[in-house]
Amino acid sequence: MASSKFSRLGTPASRRPALASVRESTINEQGLPLLIESDDEVDLVAWVRTHGTELRGKLHRYGALLLRSPAPCDFAQLVDAFTDSPVDYRGGAAIRSRVNDDTYTASEYPQELDIRLHSEFCYSNDWPLLLFFHCDVAPQDRGQTPLVDNRRVLEQIPADIRRQFAERELLYTRGYGYNRTWQRSYETDSREDVEDLCAREGRTCEWIGDDQLRTHERRPALLRHPVTGEEVWFNYAHGFHISRMDDGIREALSTSPDDTDEQLWPNNVYWGDGSDIDPEVIDVVNDVVERNAVQFDWRRGDTLIVDNMLCGHGRRPYSGDRRILLKMGESFLAGQKG
Repeated sequence: MASSKFSRLGTPASRRPALASVRESTINEQGLPLLIESDDEVDLVAWVRTHGTELRGKLHRYGALLLRSPAPCDFAQLVDAFTDSPVDYRGGAAIRSRVNDDTYTASEYPQELDIRLHSEFCYSNDWPLLLFFHCDVAPQDRGQTPLVDNRRVLEQIPADIRRQFAERELLYTRGYGYNRTWQRSYETDSREDVEDLCAREGRTCEWIGDDQLRTHERRPALLRHPVTGEEVWFNYAHGFHISRMDDGIREALSTSPDDTDEQLWPNNVYWGDGSDIDPEVIDVVNDVVERNAVQFDWRRGDTLIVDNMLCGHGRRPYSGDRRILLKMGESFLAGQKG
């Protein structure tokens, strides 16, 4: 009798098989990104699909989620489990290659250079709300993807500078034809296609010489997040401005002593009326961004989900191999129309 009674209590804990689990932790004081680790018994794709609503809540709180598992995980399936709205990179400013329909390489900017932190397509009329970075080949030397909370940046920009950016807005000038051709950026050989796309996006085109293009686009510098309602710093003045072309960039990009600044650094940014921005203002903004940047070391198989409005990203210099893949999702404008 006693034997059957106690048998109902089950197997002692010391002999029960361990349950597969998913754990959360923070890797810095900002909790950026929130680290989510799973055991290898966990089907991470299925888990993400099941916990999508919960994960989005955490994404809006922290700005970025780092999914890490010892078991191989299919990047495309993982992204599909989180969103069914891929976004194309056509017309983007970064130097990257298309791997397949909606997967790209991370920036192919010279690996010895730092890519300043930014939000993707913040210089355009539309942008992806979600970014997905996947570590296919982990760097052995540096190569981190630093992150910055755009809410913190906005809070710490001096009030007088913040007011200027809010009231005056920004005019982005982008040049094509030297280190990134317009054909590669827009994935077409047709000038008419480029002009049509730019017109739809509120961007003016200026053709220079036989095969060079310059575009101009006025954009706000501060925006509100469509879900959280928070105001965020959403511009790339500190990355586009001509004053950011330091000696290291010149050395890395130059192929001839005759290369001009315009060739090496074809992008620039002005106040919305076209007047020059004082380089000292750009220095202040860059200092705030870098002071708040945090980073982690990539492991092969990691997937980083970034809320593109809440969080900026960049890239640290590296040597040796490194392969980070990028997918984007959920157009801002499509969400506004919906």
